[in-house]
Amino acid sequence: MDMATATATPPKPGSAISLRPRWRRTACALGASLALLACGSDALPEPSAVVGGPVPQRVVVLGPSSAETLVWLGLASHVVGVSDYCAAPELSDRVRVGGQLDPNLERIAALQPDLVVVQGSHPRLKEWCAQSGIAFLPHKTQSIAGWRDEVLSYGERFEVLSRSEDQLAAWNAEYARLAEQAEASLRPRVLIVASRDSERITRVLAAGRGSFLGELLDHVGGSNFYADHSRDYFDLAEEALLRVKPEIILELGGEQSDADRLALWRDAFSQLPAVRDGRVYGLTEDYVFLPGPRMLDTARLLRDKLNAN
Repeated sequence: MDMATATATPPKPGSAISLRPRWRRTACALGASLALLACGSDALPEPSAVVGGPVPQRVVVLGPSSAETLVWLGLASHVVGVSDYCAAPELSDRVRVGGQLDPNLERIAALQPDLVVVQGSHPRLKEWCAQSGIAFLPHKTQSIAGWRDEVLSYGERFEVLSRSEDQLAAWNAEYARLAEQAEASLRPRVLIVASRDSERITRVLAAGRGSFLGELLDHVGGSNFYADHSRDYFDLAEEALLRVKPEIILELGGEQSDADRLALWRDAFSQLPAVRDGRVYGLTEDYVFLPGPRMLDTARLLRDKLNAN
């Protein structure tokens, strides 16, 4: 694709596909995480700067995926505060402390945490934690390898490394069983639509490289059409879309049925193979946005979509 036809931009959940309230919470969290992760890795301290000292007993977690990972590791009892967008049922009674872009520092301070966990770079919160004598642990989890590193870092920080390694080994074994071996020529070409206008096929935001969703898609036998694009998410112009010719279109979020999605695509781009063959699907499950233990469920979902029809 001519790179001049695609301009980098973060997702805009509020202007994307019409969202159900439950999905909107996750979509907003996704947008916040992308904005923070886009700040780059230079702002993230080395692990040695945050590992060590007593085991944290009062943890505030800003980042739904990090919260789910801590629960998965049996560390829910250590968590006293979570993001407004946390959907883990085990943490439903924890104090809500805002989002990653707008944390409520008064609520965080009132919880007297000894550790704050965030996704991506957050210089203001990092500085506040330093001034308040609170340990600050950032992660930049965009890939499966990054999530595995996050799991092991919790194992070290909470002194449950053996448990973390066992959990991860079991996860890896199940993930390996989901692998689909296929020649490149036999892998369906997939366009992942992160967002678009709610009533028409315009303002299409496509997923490029650096996404765990792309990794999962490749693992179960698909091929992200823009896996090599220089940006994680980017605007896809109409003329570029006509040249893509995806065999499957996967749309993230929204409340429309697959039939309604297909109808909109047929009105605008009936010549695309995915549209012609009726292979336009919505991924509306909350967990598809979270780089955490439920990536196994996301992989199964993607495999089902690839094998549909």
